[in-house]
Amino acid sequence: MGWSSANEIFNPVARSLQEAGVSDQTKRKVLGDLIGGLQDGDWDTEDESLEQFLDDPAIIAAFHDHTVHTQDRRCCSAVHAGDPRAHLLAMRHEDVTEDEMAAAVDAFAHQLAERIRATRDDTKGAVQATKVMDFAADLIDPAVTR
Repeated sequence: MGWSSANEIFNPVARSLQEAGVSDQTKRKVLGDLIGGLQDGDWDTEDESLEQFLDDPAIIAAFHDHTVHTQDRRCCSAVHAGDPRAHLLAMRHEDVTEDEMAAAVDAFAHQLAERIRATRDDTKGAVQATKVMDFAADLIDPAVTR
């Protein structure tokens, strides 16, 4: 039988660390140790506490260090918001739908095309190269009207 009241211990401690403005490294270490101890006591609703802190990457990381994720893996999206490749790799899980994977792939393709376009702007004077780069970027992710 699991222990769901551990949320009543974890959540106030996590909130207090946030309010005190401790560093992310300290939050991750302290809460990671707390998560481990509560899990040893058969805490089985960790994901419910994680849901309360999806706006704090250090707390998410502490949960991830102990293999705790939200059921739909939104926690991974929060951590990898600016890195579609890492987001896609984190989504490799049986509970992830094809639509979620497709959205991640689309975001990755968009990022790739934007990198090509940014590089293209650095190739001053090479008209043929810029045309090829524009073509490649538009194949990957069609440009909005320029």
